[in-house]
Amino acid sequence: MTARLIALLLAALGVIWLVQQNHVLRSALSQSTQLTREQSNTIAQLKAQRAAADALAADNEQAQVALRQQLNAASEQAVRREQTITRLLHENDAFRRWYNTQLPDAVRRVHQRPACPSAGHCLQPLPAGQPVSDAGQRSTN
Repeated sequence: MTARLIALLLAALGVIWLVQQNHVLRSALSQSTQLTREQSNTIAQLKAQRAAADALAADNEQAQVALRQQLNAASEQAVRREQTITRLLHENDAFRRWYNTQLPDAVRRVHQRPACPSAGHCLQPLPAGQPVSDAGQRSTN
């Protein structure tokens, strides 16, 4: 009888231990499921961010191509203008005299300003009380 009682007691302890292990395993499974959900959400967010970054990179590349084309067009236009000015200087004596005349003092001062160390320094206006003279008139300064 004591052997049956001991066997019954061992079986009860075994069942209690199995219930406890079952609870621990359910808890671990729940945590791993939660972790899996969080990682899946993180992966989805990262994929969305990568898609946005790829789209932005493609847009930037297209913008660079467009800017490069505009720069090339502007460069070609500047070369054409310089060639036109050179041709006109050689062909037209009145244009040559106009081109070689000195600029008014106020305009020369604007062109001779020192380089700006930063954008905030470039906001200095022309001195007050000294109007910029008409391009066709000589400055009195």
